[in-house]
Amino acid sequence: MKKALLLALAILLVTGAAFAGGEEEAGGARELTIWEGLWYNTSVSVPTLDETPVYMAAQEATGIDVTWIHPPQGQDQEQFNLLIASNDLPDMIYQRWSREYPGGPEKAISDGVIIPLNDAMEAGAPNLTQLLADNPLWDKSAKTDNGTYYMFPFIRGGEDLMVFFGPQGRADWMEQLGLEDPVTLDDWTANLQAVKDAGLVEYPLTFTQFNRGRGINGPGNAFIQPFGTTWDFHQVDGVVEFGPYEDEYLDFLTFFKGWFDAGLVDPEFFSNERATFDAKILNGEVAFWTSYTGSGIGAYLDANGGQGTFDIKPLAYPVVNEGEVPFFGQRDNPLNGWGLAITSQASDVALATEWADFAYGDQGHLLFNFGIEGESYNWTTEYEGFEGERWAEYTDIVTADAQGRTLAQMGGLYTRSFYSGPIVQDRQYIFQYARRPAQREAIQIWSQTQAADHMLPLITATPDEAEEFAEIMSEVTTYREEMFVRFITGQEPLSNFGEFQARLEQMGIERAIEIRQAGLERFDAR
Repeated sequence: MKKALLLALAILLVTGAAFAGGEEEAGGARELTIWEGLWYNTSVSVPTLDETPVYMAAQEATGIDVTWIHPPQGQDQEQFNLLIASNDLPDMIYQRWSREYPGGPEKAISDGVIIPLNDAMEAGAPNLTQLLADNPLWDKSAKTDNGTYYMFPFIRGGEDLMVFFGPQGRADWMEQLGLEDPVTLDDWTANLQAVKDAGLVEYPLTFTQFNRGRGINGPGNAFIQPFGTTWDFHQVDGVVEFGPYEDEYLDFLTFFKGWFDAGLVDPEFFSNERATFDAKILNGEVAFWTSYTGSGIGAYLDANGGQGTFDIKPLAYPVVNEGEVPFFGQRDNPLNGWGLAITSQASDVALATEWADFAYGDQGHLLFNFGIEGESYNWTTEYEGFEGERWAEYTDIVTADAQGRTLAQMGGLYTRSFYSGPIVQDRQYIFQYARRPAQREAIQIWSQTQAADHMLPLITATPDEAEEFAEIMSEVTTYREEMFVRFITGQEPLSNFGEFQARLEQMGIERAIEIRQAGLERFDAR
């Protein structure tokens, strides 16, 4: 009898403790910390995503309080590296795991930085789980070769969203000088020289953020690709190549150095920061450049177009011979590697999963693509060009800010669709973001390339491959950038290109190509 009473008492104590713990958990704080770089167009208005209307609404809708940790502008990668090295991690990190973490997502998991999400998604992410089940290509790209889900991904939800970067020029100056839209590289040379000879600018062509892959080496490789190569890895009929290791890269260097030596290219294009680049365009210091549909064409016209003397037009990716289709151009994969991962130090994996999955449901989809109904958007069936379709149309709060902020800047306050995020981007956003005829024309013009045939999908490496690849490419990337500057400025003669290739071989570039090839074959077999 005594044993029975003691057993009953023990059961009551355990049950009571469990019940009390459940009450505490249910009524306790629902809080998360997220590390993420703050988009430039958002940062001009607020210091943190916590102060944006979109995230105020998201936190209210979910009942989850989020504290963001943002690195200083322009220091995202350096601060991310320091964060990982500190081993003091937030609950979640938004990053391009396929590229910015040395070794990729499998290595991040094996290093104990982030966790596999298969179990968490099965238990608490019904929205994303259903989306991936309904879209096999998205599902294929959302996991590693061994089937591990590792992030809540940024997903471009349609073909209209894949192309958004390319060559641009001052339409008013081209009209003034009677210049035709350039098609071939010879056409480009003639136009650049004409603008220079007319005294409109000293250096007609510029680029930005070379060291961040947004310059001459930026999306689409506009002036590299005519020679049948790129700045990085690409494929030709299923065979992976590394552009600077190919002989065609010398053809590009030779040609582009000619432009540089002739004063057709801004000599500061190696080092232009975004603000400097923008100022040169808006102040009429350059005539041609490469940039985006929204934060390029749209933002520049918003800022300066009202004067009636400043106009921009999109220009086709160039070719060597008229009638050719550009070898490459900017085009994104539906999943490009950006995503919100849960770290190994997350205090509550289920809560982090709940927060992330909200964005993939109907309520979250509307919020993160369009903002707050009745404030930043209203429903209509009369949107121009799409009459009869139910359309979430941005209001004047977004499109005509009383303080003079641009559409991109307002989109950075009310949405994630204007840049990226752990969401499915909606095609209705792009036709409002790219609302000007020049922007819509840009999407059409820049889509006319062979990029889809030559770009690599979102492949991943095994941890062993990733470590080896990262070690090789750390050295290769630095050397490639240094030698590009030296070749173009004449510090290194182009006659030494063979030695450059030999040095790349010594650094292990052929092994890096093998690793990429293996990853491509595994991706195709998923």
